[in-house]
Amino acid sequence: MSDSVSRQAAATVATRATPDQQPSVGLCVVGIGSSAGGLEACRKLLGKLPADTGMAYILIQHLDPTHESLMVPLLANHCKLTVAWAVDGAPIAPDHLYVISPGTYLAIADGALQVSAPHAHHGARLPFDFLLHSLAKNYGARAVGVVLSGTGSDGALGLADIKAQGGLVIAQDPREAAFGGMPRSAIDAGVVDAVLPVEKIPDALQRFNARIPRVPAVPSIDFLPQIIDLLRSKTPHDFTRYKTGTLRRRIERRMALTPKKIGRLE
Repeated sequence: MSDSVSRQAAATVATRATPDQQPSVGLCVVGIGSSAGGLEACRKLLGKLPADTGMAYILIQHLDPTHESLMVPLLANHCKLTVAWAVDGAPIAPDHLYVISPGTYLAIADGALQVSAPHAHHGARLPFDFLLHSLAKNYGARAVGVVLSGTGSDGALGLADIKAQGGLVIAQDPREAAFGGMPRSAIDAGVVDAVLPVEKIPDALQRFNARIPRVPAVPSIDFLPQIIDLLRSKTPHDFTRYKTGTLRRRIERRMALTPKKIGRLE
């Protein structure tokens, strides 16, 4: 990895948010997957995105783990987003594109990136599926999966998870893709909401994002420990061993699903 890319990765870690500054409340996260022929498709897609979409993006490109990748500088020259390598523990922030490093797997938990070694040492590796499973679990109806040019079927299973959670699934038109295997596999699996040429995908993403309920940060969230103690003393439920990030995320999800009820309490 070059010094400039290393400095950029370090800068990403340095921007780690505090719990009160976490940008994940109401955030829509877009997982983009591609392999052969995917670089050109990614350039076209990213080139159409404005700098202030309000969404976060994660790119899973099948890369040769034995060679240094120039994906970050190549893509940074073609888009207005902040582009950086995915660094373990870095918080997800809007208007950022996080790129998987060669030879790694990437997931999301509690609003932060989790970088790990591939689980499958033999046989096919499916890094796009791996990301999408965690994306569906953590972001539910705010998760988006976009599958671009590539060979094989990586992504088809994970996209089904996003579809089941009410998120959005978009496939590049296989007739336009340099290699139609990945988008065709997703289409054949029946999990795709829209099949589009690359130049129309950014507009579809922004229309979807505009429909996502925006849940403001809850002021009483600072009292979460007291609330947990109260529930433990007054009910059979003990949440002391739950991660606070998990509890906050579940509260946010329920608020997003019941906006009318919340409105009546204000």
